[in-house]
Amino acid sequence: MKRGNLVVGLDVGTTKICAIVGEVKPGEIHDNGFFPQKDNGGDPGAGSVIDIVGIGSAPSKGLRKGVVVNIESTVESIRKAVEEAEAMAGIDINAVHVGIAGGHVNSFLSHGVVALKDKEIGQQEIGKVIDAAKAIAIPLDREVLHVIPIGFTVDGQNGINDPRGMGGVRLEAKVRIITGAVTSVQNLIKSCQRAGLEVLDIVLEPLASAEATLSREEKDLGVGIVDIGGGTTDIALFHEGNVCHTSVLTLGGNNFTNDVAIGLRVPASEAERIKKRNGCSLLSMTGQDEEIGIEYPGGRPGRKIPRQHLIEILQPRSEELFYLVKEEMVKSGFYGMMTSGVVLTGGAVLMKGMDVMAENILELPVRIGKPSGIGGITDIVCTPMYATGVGLVHYGAKEIITRHKFSNGNLFNGVKTRMKEWVRGVFK
Repeated sequence: MKRGNLVVGLDVGTTKICAIVGEVKPGEIHDNGFFPQKDNGGDPGAGSVIDIVGIGSAPSKGLRKGVVVNIESTVESIRKAVEEAEAMAGIDINAVHVGIAGGHVNSFLSHGVVALKDKEIGQQEIGKVIDAAKAIAIPLDREVLHVIPIGFTVDGQNGINDPRGMGGVRLEAKVRIITGAVTSVQNLIKSCQRAGLEVLDIVLEPLASAEATLSREEKDLGVGIVDIGGGTTDIALFHEGNVCHTSVLTLGGNNFTNDVAIGLRVPASEAERIKKRNGCSLLSMTGQDEEIGIEYPGGRPGRKIPRQHLIEILQPRSEELFYLVKEEMVKSGFYGMMTSGVVLTGGAVLMKGMDVMAENILELPVRIGKPSGIGGITDIVCTPMYATGVGLVHYGAKEIITRHKFSNGNLFNGVKTRMKEWVRGVFK
């Protein structure tokens, strides 16, 4: 998107593909590059720095558990979503920031050291130490998605987030490197290119969702984001303002739908409808006399069943999901640091009782996360199902700001720019 300050986020999910167009107002960005969060008397647009001016979505027919399995079907779905967003925004879309997920994504820590020769630390020195940290052997079937600095040490003094201007003789950096399978990344980029789109950046989806739903204070205190999509559940943990763990579970909303289809012996489309309209994750939140209607295709007469029968199918799957999330958080070693609790987002959390179930099992404060820091058509996009798409817009908007402020020494812009150029070079 070369025109003005427009940025487009493309959420390529297992159940839906969503394109969101945002107009950035850089004059209102905080000096630290952080977007103000929504807390303005309930008005989601008050004080916002991004106006959402277009949105388009289409059913996803070429992905399984977050991974492209049919390029032609994926291309067609991307085109439909983009065309709808173009019509609403009144623009032509030719470049996007794309979200990626799937069980193939993993992350690990790396460490880099450089000698300073007793000189002041600047952007060049930071770039060198991060280059040293990412200069490790990566398997040929893995692709680097993100290199995220999470702390610096100067002459043995650790806990430094921004070492610029400091003096010393030894600079160390700890970074988190997030990788994905080469074939999955290639197929995602190829699908976008066949749809006539340039991929400006690839962003891990839970990081994008965090941009849209988490506040700076939550990230500093310690918070986990759990994005429950159709095919995967994406987890990202933050502490002291930095990402400390990411993981992806190959379990999501489609598993709930499949359970309903099998348990009630109905087609998947009817199971999805029943789940969305009558679903609940807690039997205790359902009355004994409640009934739901089931419809069948082909003229077969429908029937009514107690709603409790549906909840008896959904509750065990909800319990399984959140026990797996808790196990992943405990295994990461950061479970005890989640002072701000957990934020749930993604379309599947719209099912009644999901936040209550999560709070009971995770034993942490839980809230439903909706996109914030935006204006425009907030009545449409301020819902958990669009958190990733809006987060991708946030991500792209920050790149616009850092380009303008690079002369002031934004900490991570140089690293991000080099990583983007490297990825583009590989897939030309």
